[in-house]
Amino acid sequence: MFGGRIGVPELLILFALFLIVGGPLMIIAWWRIFTKAGHPGALSLVMLIPIVNFFLLFWFAFTSWPIEQQTATLAPPRALPPL
Repeated sequence: MFGGRIGVPELLILFALFLIVGGPLMIIAWWRIFTKAGHPGALSLVMLIPIVNFFLLFWFAFTSWPIEQQTATLAPPRALPPL
């Protein structure tokens, strides 16, 4: 560690810190994002699975969200501007 190199013990400590601190924070953040979009918050647990999280992110970004469908049915129709 004194020569500027990171060894296996240091990497294991960093990995453990990431799991202990970063994992729950990411779950909480994704839970809020999914619920605000109208999806079940439990989808945030899927974001912990490597490779699957990549596809879930793209699915989430490019599909219609339930909240969009709900607001579309509640919004009054727009009036056309006068000519």
